[in-house]
Amino acid sequence: MSDKNEGLNDRLERKKRVKRMKTGLLWLLITWMLALMLISVTLIAKVHSLQEQIDIITENTIRSQQVDQQENHMPNTGKKYESVTGEVTLGSTDKTVLSVNVKKAAQGTDTGGSEQKDNEKAEKKDTVQKAQKERKIYLTFDDGPSKNTKKILKILDRYNVKATFFLTGRQDEASLELYREIAKRGHTIGMHSYSHKYDEIYSSVDLFEQDLEQIQSRIFDAAGITCRLYRFPGGSSNQVSKLDMKEFIRVLNKREITYFDWNVECGDASGQSYTAKEMVDNVMKDVVKYHTSVVLLHDAENKTKTVKALPVIIKKLLEMDAEILPIDENTSLVQHVSAESVED
Repeated sequence: MSDKNEGLNDRLERKKRVKRMKTGLLWLLITWMLALMLISVTLIAKVHSLQEQIDIITENTIRSQQVDQQENHMPNTGKKYESVTGEVTLGSTDKTVLSVNVKKAAQGTDTGGSEQKDNEKAEKKDTVQKAQKERKIYLTFDDGPSKNTKKILKILDRYNVKATFFLTGRQDEASLELYREIAKRGHTIGMHSYSHKYDEIYSSVDLFEQDLEQIQSRIFDAAGITCRLYRFPGGSSNQVSKLDMKEFIRVLNKREITYFDWNVECGDASGQSYTAKEMVDNVMKDVVKYHTSVVLLHDAENKTKTVKALPVIIKKLLEMDAEILPIDENTSLVQHVSAESVED
């Protein structure tokens, strides 16, 4: 009888051990699956972060390449402005309207003595002041909408200033509401591609057109606007595109879509980490060079210093008596590669 009890106890003990092993294996399997899920989520987040960093690095590279090229790429718009002593033809890269009498004085034609010099100084001062009052500034924001868009809109409202937003593709309802809010407040909306992925949109004309149609449809669905304004990611003179940029310009021309580049930067997309004050200085030292200034700023989640610099930029521009306007059909074109130079 004792042997039977011992055998029964052994079997029960074996069953308990087997059960414990099964339970242990089950928990090991669950733990392994949870660990895999956690690793997958972490990897996805890192891939997304790396993609954003790659986009930023790519854009920073483009910006640095454009610094030395920008003035050479600016087209002459052929617009004429009256100076004190005659008519001078200026393009978008003109520094200011200067009196040609300065050259005559330098040539030694002393016909009026000190009185003539005083008159020349007064005329030059009047000309510069007139040019300043006629100066037009266009604040443009790329890459939005973002968590900073509402802050930017509030700042613009505070100073009763209208700007231009070059938007990328978004699917969430909060972003779609921002599309509508930007339009509702009277700002100009432009397209900045749907994906903002250089390696995709610039790899072929077909993919560029698909991306263009996607962002145009998204803006129309959200804000009821048929958008015909575009800004190339990296600008029309970027060095990343696998194809000649004129291929994509030709697409825009056929669809009667106008694109704008820029001739003034705050530096928020450059490789250098500027302070808010330095961004203000970057803008102010360049807007005085042009009759029409298109200022490049960015509306992205990580551009907090841009938001901080914006009120100071606006106040300083208003102190210059410059007009701050949204881009419209009357805005002088600022293009690194002229659309007019592209054959159909």
